[in-house]
Amino acid sequence: MSNLAANAQFFIDEVYLGAAVTTAGNVYGYNTASVEMDTSGWKIDTGTMARGSWNLVPGLGFYALEVTSAAAGSQEIRTNSFIAGTPGKEYTSYAAVYSPSVTTTWLAEIRWYDTAFTQVGPVVQTAYTVTQSIIARIGVTATMPTGVNATQFKVFFRPQATAAGQTFVLEDASLRQSPNVAGNLLSYAEYSTEGVLPAWTLVNGTASLLQITSNLTDGYFGLKAVPSSLGTISASLDRLIPVTPGTTYRVGSVIFRHNTDTAQTVISAVRTRVDWYDAAGNMFLADNPDQFYTAEAPDAFWASINSETRTCPQGAAYARVGWEVNSTNPLVDYWFVDNISFTVATAEYSLVTDNGSGSITLTVNTVPPVGSNASNVTVKRMDDDGSASSLRGYGQTWDLAVNPYSTIVVEDYEAPLGSRVWYSVQWSDTTGVSVALRLFTQTVNAPTLDDANFVWFKSPGIPALNTRVMMEAPPKWSRPSRSARYDIVGRKNPVHQTGIRGGRTASITVLVWDPAGNELFDSLLDSGAPALVQAMPGYGLNGNLYLSIGDVDVEPLDPDAREDGWRWTLAVTEVDRPAGGLQGSALSTWTNILSGYATWEALFNARGTWTDVLTKG
Repeated sequence: MSNLAANAQFFIDEVYLGAAVTTAGNVYGYNTASVEMDTSGWKIDTGTMARGSWNLVPGLGFYALEVTSAAAGSQEIRTNSFIAGTPGKEYTSYAAVYSPSVTTTWLAEIRWYDTAFTQVGPVVQTAYTVTQSIIARIGVTATMPTGVNATQFKVFFRPQATAAGQTFVLEDASLRQSPNVAGNLLSYAEYSTEGVLPAWTLVNGTASLLQITSNLTDGYFGLKAVPSSLGTISASLDRLIPVTPGTTYRVGSVIFRHNTDTAQTVISAVRTRVDWYDAAGNMFLADNPDQFYTAEAPDAFWASINSETRTCPQGAAYARVGWEVNSTNPLVDYWFVDNISFTVATAEYSLVTDNGSGSITLTVNTVPPVGSNASNVTVKRMDDDGSASSLRGYGQTWDLAVNPYSTIVVEDYEAPLGSRVWYSVQWSDTTGVSVALRLFTQTVNAPTLDDANFVWFKSPGIPALNTRVMMEAPPKWSRPSRSARYDIVGRKNPVHQTGIRGGRTASITVLVWDPAGNELFDSLLDSGAPALVQAMPGYGLNGNLYLSIGDVDVEPLDPDAREDGWRWTLAVTEVDRPAGGLQGSALSTWTNILSGYATWEALFNARGTWTDVLTKG
């Protein structure tokens, strides 16, 4: 402090000494990034350049690069130094900019140079409209070209002046190798839409570049999708991505919906997908995507992190990734999509339909880690009639069951024959409140019977007893009355006492043709527990029929019993679906154990628990 008179005073406050705030991976030094000391890191061709007293980004100091135009035209702002690069590598640059006197266009460019400082390759440019007196973020992403001898590059920020004397401000400049997700088969521009809008094809929507930041997303920009009309918006990346048959891939994204009225609850419904193409670029197999992931909230923005995994089929050479949103609410004015990835992965789940056992096996590989608050898990089958059923597990039902924190294997023997079903897996805390992680599968065909004259008779709790029999004729149902009529002295007509009519009862006959099947059917009846009867659609027994079985008669079909064949006559009453879990499995039996292991020691060495034996064989 100079030129002070005797006894003069001055004041100082907020004295600070600390490490300079820098962006991780930024090639530029602190002075170039924030111009806190001088303008030595920058150069321009016309106009004047100064360290101005501006604070565009809190926490980065009190100065910024200030450029004043000498005339109308482009102001070529770039760094003094060339930046060494690697062909084939992707680079991203950002800057915070400000136009205090005019609304104008800013261009962000990357230009490539060889060792002789001669410009080579294409100029990658993104244009932004920066509103007067509004601090904006601009950026550009590009891959250094190969085959043109490019070894270095510069980033240009070019505000377009409309007259002399206009001021433009730049701060928080950064340049770094693009921070893509490890193993992502999409470029960083495709992953994060940073400064470049990749080529997307949208059905029922239009795409543009959106400046927005979130702790769920990367960078400063994303893809903005505006619906053309109410309904589903489908989007697919134009670029075909080379893939390997037999390899499992994961496509993931973060999708926000924005609604115009935060006083009303809005439902978000989003999902990802991947379609397969042959070597000629023709559609090979369209995806049967997972169900829409829904969320209901009144917030202005609501995000959903979602993914699906698929295994590349034999004959496919390329994949095309995409996403879909169900935009049926007029309050949603646009969607914001970011962090789109396509990586080699482990299947999140698998679905296997086994007609021989009349079952579907769901194996869930993606589970919450130990120590998370996902202490319980519920698994439901969603039938094509809209109903939902909690599934049976070994000794339990998957309804707020204790989370095993390991692979979940569910054998579903009750999926209605010939239908289409899907499965919902939802984790929750100890109070039953759902946590973020959930899994909705794709639809899958339920089991079928190759001969529609047969039906399944199943024990809902002991699947090893399930057997196929021939029903001699569709049942003739009776529904007993529970009402009563009373004659009253002095009245012509009786008084009717109303009661709910009883459920269906019948006497049904089934035919069994082989001794093993006859013995198995007899064992199924031994417990006296309710049975499940399943027939193919069109047989007259729609969906699942649960029966309480009363008195039973059996007789040989051959008069002198020399030929195999038995007729069973069963007195049955329809009941609700019984509760309870499973005992054992129809897919993993002692026969499997005997054929798979030579000794008990071999079994013990391979499997640590009986649960492992049940779930893994």
